[in-house]
Amino acid sequence: MNLWRNVTNQFVVCSIRNHHRTWLCKKSLIQDKIIHRKSQYLILQKCDFRTTKSLCIPPIVALLLRPVLRISTLIMGRSIKRWWRRKPKKEKEEYKQWFKERRNVFLGCFGLYGLILVVYYITHLETDPLTQRSRFIIFNQEQEKKLGNMILEAHLETHKNDLVPKTHPAYKRLLRVIEKIFIANKDLKFMRETEWTLTVISTPLTNSYVLPGGNIFISLDILKIIENDDQLGIILAHEMAHSLLLHSLEALSDQLLWDFLIAIPVLLIWALFPDLSAAIIHMIGERIVNLIYNLPFSRDLENEADEVGLKLAAKACFDIREAVVFWATMRTLTEMHTLPTELPWISTHPAHGDREKNLNKAMTKALELRKNSGCSALSTADPRDKFYKRSTKEHEIYFKQRGII
Repeated sequence: MNLWRNVTNQFVVCSIRNHHRTWLCKKSLIQDKIIHRKSQYLILQKCDFRTTKSLCIPPIVALLLRPVLRISTLIMGRSIKRWWRRKPKKEKEEYKQWFKERRNVFLGCFGLYGLILVVYYITHLETDPLTQRSRFIIFNQEQEKKLGNMILEAHLETHKNDLVPKTHPAYKRLLRVIEKIFIANKDLKFMRETEWTLTVISTPLTNSYVLPGGNIFISLDILKIIENDDQLGIILAHEMAHSLLLHSLEALSDQLLWDFLIAIPVLLIWALFPDLSAAIIHMIGERIVNLIYNLPFSRDLENEADEVGLKLAAKACFDIREAVVFWATMRTLTEMHTLPTELPWISTHPAHGDREKNLNKAMTKALELRKNSGCSALSTADPRDKFYKRSTKEHEIYFKQRGII
């Protein structure tokens, strides 16, 4: 039982890592739940129109179903191929004739399989209350909490070092910023209903991420790059936006649907081609799907979290112009080869420069939202202008002074 539990926990961590951030494999065991009252909410009620009751899959079933489905289609395809090879030529001809006479039945079965997937997809579409975008999710809110607890338990079970105590100044700073975002956005139902937790980890990687259910993880080293609380508010609002938008659940739901869509093609590949050829075709097919769908989908979710996170931070009265400065800083550090360079089209995240440009485009409306939220006027000295006026050499000197490089 312990072995099975460990295998399950490891798979849970790996599955979630595929469609969200590259989550850090270090443990910090400090959590702090932000307790809040449930009050009557009047704004942004969830739109969720269905004609059929949705059939939600338990999280553990969904997580285990993916590898089981992949392995079983591969094994079944190879079994069919071996069975066929053992048949004499005459018997093969008889089977071909039998199949030819019943090909419409087989085509009908394939069509029915596809129809079932389409119906299941349609009945599990819902409209996101923040973006009004249709999304496919096979989990309900209660299952999201269970999934979040499972993943959190897996993290805490697997990684036992790098604990940052609540008394650490960085922890207090992070918690203060999260509370500010939470209080300013309590008009959102999901913001109030989410049991937010904070875990700070000491690791050399500059990263932050959020698990399903509002469990925020952030590394100490990313604070070296973050210049002020305004930038910190942008980063934390981005992670909270991921949780509010249910991006982890949407991505996992999407991956499971894709596994069912390609199950029959994968089975046929392994049934019709020699093992080596089948493996190559299978691998190339997965890479193509990854490049043309999975990675762009992941980047779209990141851009959406940037946009919604900017609004959350604006309502919390942060100087949201610092969002552009932060991503400009990340771009500059990448150009200086201080941070690793990734090709945008093979990355799960947009390029730093693209995020910088997109946030600049969204800034006018976000600043208007900030103004309408009763925030005090911003300084006339725009931090973006200050950043862009520096030369490359001045940036290098400034980053050295801050201990970034």
